[in-house]
Amino acid sequence: MFEGCVEIRTHYSDYLDGLCDPQAMKSIRFHLSYCGSCRRELETWETMHADLRSLPRLQVPPELALRLRVEASRALHRNLLGQVRVWMDNVLQPVLLPASGGVLAAIVCFCLIMGSLVVPASKTPDVPLGSPTPPAVLELAPIDLNTPDAPVIVVVPVDAGGRAMGYRVLSGKSSPELLHQLDRVIYFSNFQPATWFGRPTYGQFVLSLRRITVRG
Repeated sequence: MFEGCVEIRTHYSDYLDGLCDPQAMKSIRFHLSYCGSCRRELETWETMHADLRSLPRLQVPPELALRLRVEASRALHRNLLGQVRVWMDNVLQPVLLPASGGVLAAIVCFCLIMGSLVVPASKTPDVPLGSPTPPAVLELAPIDLNTPDAPVIVVVPVDAGGRAMGYRVLSGKSSPELLHQLDRVIYFSNFQPATWFGRPTYGQFVLSLRRITVRG
């Protein structure tokens, strides 16, 4: 998908934030599996990304926050439409409370009248119109999971067509080799999409992968 290292590196920010589409993410990971220079560059980006996340959040003083809200309100109502809206609010606000009280009283009376006409409920259990179902794996691609005995837990979003839209590793030691293996498993497997009232829809599920050692 990408033609060189320079073009790959322009997508590092989206790659670290998980904003790349599945095809771009797959292409970047494939490039990183054989390009040591780009891997070192990505490590620099990851360090900078972690340093930025570790910076403390500055709290705005209450006086400054109030001043900003006042200025924003003035800017919002500076035009003619805003002034008309403020005028309408000031005129209608005294009328809204009595009107709301009258509507609420009418609703209460209506509910009391209708409550006396309610037909007794039947003892027959209700039949649900539909229930949501999560996505499921139809066919998992073969994998040679070369990881420690600890499981690798992955969250996989699946669209309404049963295609994986990427994945996110929740636990397990992440490495370029592991990500390359996960690319082969996730993007070459078949999934059944989630359903809502019988219609395919977007969903996500958790996939746990563990290396099994058989001694004979």
